[in-house]
Amino acid sequence: MSFARLSIVVLFIPMAFLIPKSAISQVNQADVQQIIADIVEDLTSKSESEEDYSQFIEDLLYLCENPINLNTATMDDLKKFIFLNDFQISSLIDYRDSTGSILTLYELQTIVGFDLIDIQRMAPFVKVVQEDKTNLASIYYGRNELSFRYRTSVETPIGYTKNYTGSGYLGDKNAYYTRYSYRGGKHLQMGFIAEKDAGEPFFDGKFKTGFDYLSGYVMFTKIGKVKKLIAGDYHAEFGQGLTFWNSLSFGKSSSVLGVRKRADGLTKHSSAFESQYMRGAGITVPILKAELTVFASHRNIDANISDTLENGDLAYSSLPETGLHRTLTEINNRNAISEFTTGGNITYNSKKFKTGITIAHSKINGEFNGTQSIYQLKPTPSEKTAIGFSADLFIKNYQFFGEISADLPNLYLASVVGGLFKLSNTVQLSILGRSYSRNFNPRYTAGFAEGSGTYNENGIYTGLSILPAKGWKLSGYVDLFKYPWLKFGVNSPSGGREFMAQSEHSIVDFFNLNIRYRYKSVEKNLSNSTNPITPIVNQANQSIRLQINFNATSTVSLKTNLETSIFDSDSTSAEYGILLAQDLGFKMSRIPVNLNLRFAIFDTPSWNSRIYSYETDMLYSFSVPAYYSKGTRLFALIKYSPKPLIDLWLRYSQTYYSEMDELGQGADLINTNTRSEIKAMVRIRF
Repeated sequence: MSFARLSIVVLFIPMAFLIPKSAISQVNQADVQQIIADIVEDLTSKSESEEDYSQFIEDLLYLCENPINLNTATMDDLKKFIFLNDFQISSLIDYRDSTGSILTLYELQTIVGFDLIDIQRMAPFVKVVQEDKTNLASIYYGRNELSFRYRTSVETPIGYTKNYTGSGYLGDKNAYYTRYSYRGGKHLQMGFIAEKDAGEPFFDGKFKTGFDYLSGYVMFTKIGKVKKLIAGDYHAEFGQGLTFWNSLSFGKSSSVLGVRKRADGLTKHSSAFESQYMRGAGITVPILKAELTVFASHRNIDANISDTLENGDLAYSSLPETGLHRTLTEINNRNAISEFTTGGNITYNSKKFKTGITIAHSKINGEFNGTQSIYQLKPTPSEKTAIGFSADLFIKNYQFFGEISADLPNLYLASVVGGLFKLSNTVQLSILGRSYSRNFNPRYTAGFAEGSGTYNENGIYTGLSILPAKGWKLSGYVDLFKYPWLKFGVNSPSGGREFMAQSEHSIVDFFNLNIRYRYKSVEKNLSNSTNPITPIVNQANQSIRLQINFNATSTVSLKTNLETSIFDSDSTSAEYGILLAQDLGFKMSRIPVNLNLRFAIFDTPSWNSRIYSYETDMLYSFSVPAYYSKGTRLFALIKYSPKPLIDLWLRYSQTYYSEMDELGQGADLINTNTRSEIKAMVRIRF
């Protein structure tokens, strides 16, 4: 059977199940983890990396076990639902204030801005009761959670073998992860994480605790006059992310109205991501109508030490953030230098107006002496200070927001300003403009950007959301951006543009159809150019994705993904790629077993036309592998819950490349055309 014919057959498999009518009520029985996976997939639809979303997923899981009462929920409570836009949150609160208590979840359908898709996503995380009593005693009667995860590759890269002549790995190919957390109602959270990555030594004397990475935190919320008190490892986020933001930040996504960041101040660090966090303490206290936050941190960070100066200070050439310590060089770089960070924020908050000032200072106890990038005109300082002013203004159906920040002492500026506009009950608009100086470079910043940092970029973004009918949502955005100075891969000022259009339609409550088109064009250096001055050319990527979600019965769900990619450049001929993935979810009724399967076929000429596709993974894991070349991929994930508070996962995945004889390079080279992985996990709650 040809590839094209097989694609057609697999694509229409879900349509054969449209006859059963019992699936209409399936939405109420949907697997919560799958709902969370769908939320994360939408928010990270533009992601081309496997970031650690475990902390975000952990918070959603907690809300599932401890739903928010819609009759008492505050603005801060509701903004935890990142898939809801600000207009929806305001509409819900206004509706509750004007009509009284909400009686049932289905009542949300009468609130302006809510559709069936949003209500389905909210359902696992909210409740509707008249009273919701909590007190400090809940600290002592909380929920413990302990989990262990194991991961290994079936094939053995040459870096693990004794005959490898390069810088080999000192540990085995197994990865271990353990996690403990405790939540005492709304007032106390604490936990720790220990992790060993593949290739890292384990209990052989290289690391004092055996594990390469240890992290822990304690956070109190709403204790007396203290709003937040946190100690251990934590993050901080303020304003629109220009002055200080070192936690997870979502950028452009299918949620086109989500361009305004919702800063949460101090937050715990409960992931295995080994950089971009602080170690110390912070506190938030109310002062009249304002809130004051101060924080301080001192921790050791990885650094490539290149020299010892005459005054005894260390000189470093780079600050690796991979968190990998597998070779002698990586181990020597581990925690080689210290960093001190401190800062504060004061925010005034009223119903119609919010404004805040943030100041942050960071100092690395060493001197940078690496090769200065041509993309920056000034050397990278080891000591940095930033100050910023942010504001939000609410006027009926309009919301304005922005932040301006200065990188001291040279006053390199960055600014962002935007607005959200409810044009009618079914039409909403978002606009955001940004201007980031080429030399603006605070240590921790995460402004809205096309590039990888909050610097050397100007742009304007416009998003539009329309609800043409019940259960049908149209959305899209246009983003135009320029880089005033040189950047990686571009030896001159450059620019680009990006468009996205999406139609999401819940035809019935058990059948969802999603169609997405994305176009992105950027300017890059001409490859293999022999000219004295490297010319730049346009490179364009297009993709069309069709996704069908279908809950066939109370136990069977299907998801079909068909995606095509087109890569075109002024210097090369066009490339066309295709991915067809069929997912099957099976939830057994008599025994506590969930099964998820995927079989995918892909064909892309090169890495340029690669296709990223979200995959279901086990708890706290998130997988967006790149499909490239030609081959197949499959995975099987089984979840077994022998007891109400005990869960077990086992996952196997394999990618087969039909036109390759070896995969990877350097120490990661494997002499085969398959790449396979096994994962196992256990979670115990008590």
